[in-house]
Amino acid sequence: MSKSLAAGFDRLAPVYDALARIVIGNGIRKSQLHFLNHLTAKNKLLILGGGTGWILPFILKTNPALQIDYIDVSPKMIALAKGRVKDSRVRFIVGTEENIPDTDYDCVITNFYLDLFDDAKLESVVLRIKNSLQPGACWIATDFISEKFWHKSLLTVTYQFFRVTTGLQTLKLPFWEQELHKAGGTQLETKDYSGGFIKSTVLRF
Repeated sequence: MSKSLAAGFDRLAPVYDALARIVIGNGIRKSQLHFLNHLTAKNKLLILGGGTGWILPFILKTNPALQIDYIDVSPKMIALAKGRVKDSRVRFIVGTEENIPDTDYDCVITNFYLDLFDDAKLESVVLRIKNSLQPGACWIATDFISEKFWHKSLLTVTYQFFRVTTGLQTLKLPFWEQELHKAGGTQLETKDYSGGFIKSTVLRF
């Protein structure tokens, strides 16, 4: 991801969560919270594209012993996340999947992260993340899906908005579910939200 993209998300950071709720509703939060029970027996979590960090208190409450590496491309998003939790269990990193520091995570969360890449790039992104995981690790992915006409229409508007505001070059939703399965993920659970516009899924790698 480019520096211009980071600057774009910096500009959106103060209103990002409120904007998402206005456009999509409460389903966007509920979908990201639904499978946190899979973290109760985990030791080390990687979060990519964490945004403002609103979810961190919920994760830390779910598993008080969990060590977390929290990565986001936007310095302002990271600053907001730091303001939500002051805990030595969380290591904040400005960056992308290229900046993953370790290879021993037993779980990863990508909430609305895989949709930032086109299909040509997504394969290498998924493999890079997979290579940071221990065998048997779980991957919790929550993202948009496009199965109805209004899904496609709303996604078109969403991608155009992010292109204008952040410089995002991706213009359509990649086949992120297929890519996770192609990389060797075995689906454990899945649940849809917001009229089927959002899917949260848990896979084992």
